Amino acid sequence: MTDAGLKSLLALLLRNKDVVVSLLDNFKPDDIERGILAIPEDMISRDIKMLIMDKAGDYLNDYALHFLQDAIFVDLDVQAKQLGRLKAKYMLNITRLDFSGNTHKIKLSYREDVKSAGNFMQNMAVKAAGLKGSYLQTATEIMRLDFIRVEQDTITIDLDMPEFAKKIPPTLNISYVSSEDGILKLKFHVYFA
Repeated sequence: MTDAGLKSLLALLLRNKDVVVSLLDNFKPDDIERGILAIPEDMISRDIKMLIMDKAGDYLNDYALHFLQDAIFVDLDVQAKQLGRLKAKYMLNITRLDFSGNTHKIKLSYREDVKSAGNFMQNMAVKAAGLKGSYLQTATEIMRLDFIRVEQDTITIDLDMPEFAKKIPPTLNISYVSSEDGILKLKFHVYFA
């Protein structure tokens, strides 16, 4: 990390120190010393929920996230314009995590269960939308998210495509450990030159 990058990071942390301190309460010093980032599901489902809800705009009414049995379970309450309100459940498994140097990609397998919570016509439209492929494929195509590639049962997220990837230090390496008992564990290592 360059001098300017470090100064920018410290300034960002100071501007948001109340949020940072609140988030740091979720982590254990012993884990960090061992290079383990243990992210509790409550941190995402409760502590930063409003940030996620703000970024999602009018499309997301609510969500819940659970880390269990080496899987990530996501329950979504979505507002999908003409399709109306949808209840979507996803089971995600991290199959590959390349996060080192200049490569930052995540590959997941997934299963979905999407149901309409709208009227009869919206229910029929939801069923028709599911005939073309998975609902996640359709949503990704509609939203034109070029950094996410969704196939019938896999998702590949290329974090090098969006602008924020330029802020990821190439000396940061992250690997997947587990997703159990409400905790997502990642191993991290930072190389200093």
